[in-house]
Amino acid sequence: MYSYAQATGAAALQGLMTGVWVAAGELTPARRRLTRAGAIVAFSALGSIKDWAFPDDKATTGGAACCTTKPAALAGTALSGTALSGVAVQGSSGAGTERAEGVDDLADDLDSSPEPVSKARLIAGGAGVAIAVATMIAGRRLEKRWLAGLTRNGHTHPHRALGVRMGLISFAATLPSGLIRAHEARQQS
Repeated sequence: MYSYAQATGAAALQGLMTGVWVAAGELTPARRRLTRAGAIVAFSALGSIKDWAFPDDKATTGGAACCTTKPAALAGTALSGTALSGVAVQGSSGAGTERAEGVDDLADDLDSSPEPVSKARLIAGGAGVAIAVATMIAGRRLEKRWLAGLTRNGHTHPHRALGVRMGLISFAATLPSGLIRAHEARQQS
């Protein structure tokens, strides 16, 4: 289950990553690239360590594991592209072929025509994309305005101050969606 602490931690990491990314702007190009690459590696490692130290059953919660784990009927088989079209699956020993359960159902699902998309879903998707683009443009304009103001006022490290500001905004923008997700997960359990 996705908890409030996980939502807050994820938002804090997002804010920290944004702050480091922006603050690296005052470095030389080589150091800036090195700092940004190091931040990506460090935060990826933190995420991997968290996943390793606190495993959860993602197959039951709808996570990515439900799409990557093989069902029990397909254990020990090597699926190929032809297996999905109803052809027998080659066994792991390679000695013969065996029919895997559920392969015909999967082939039927792939062959069926997709359901038509409603106009409301298309409008909602378009609105979501428009909001995301507008948010990115507004954030970049705000970032440029703040940086110009900090530089004009003679701040000794304007990119660092801007990094702190943008990190806090990133944290504040990321936190509500995570808290909503945690609240919904708590309601379902």
